Amino acid sequence: MFKHLVLCLLSYFLISGLTWAEEKPTEDSQNKKKIIAVIDAQLEAFRSGDAEKAYSFATPGIQRQFANSSIFMQMVKNGYNVLRQPVKVEYQDLREHFGVKIQLVKLTDLNGFTFQAFYQMEQQNSGEWRIGGCKIQKSDLDKI
Repeated sequence: MFKHLVLCLLSYFLISGLTWAEEKPTEDSQNKKKIIAVIDAQLEAFRSGDAEKAYSFATPGIQRQFANSSIFMQMVKNGYNVLRQPVKVEYQDLREHFGVKIQLVKLTDLNGFTFQAFYQMEQQNSGEWRIGGCKIQKSDLDKI
């Protein structure tokens, strides 16, 4: 009888603990929400043609590479056109690679082609997240 009571109590505490752990947001899930908000805001700025705002989400290192928002926007037009008007944006995993946060994003362009974007995210001293780079690969499974 005592063993049965102990097992019941142990089961109750384990289940309660698991439920509590599931409800408590992890640091990674909080970071992912913040990172997605930054990427969303930059994509919206690209969509609306607001070069200054889009540029503001780049890290200081990227801003040093591209001296002003016009040069930055020209780079996006030339090499990252899918970012300007994606018809579909699907956020995937947030990964860590040698201490760097990489947000995977699947994008679909106006022609129905899909791309995989790898956003390198950098947390600033202020705690805010900024985009430190973006690599884009065309998907192998286009327009099936």
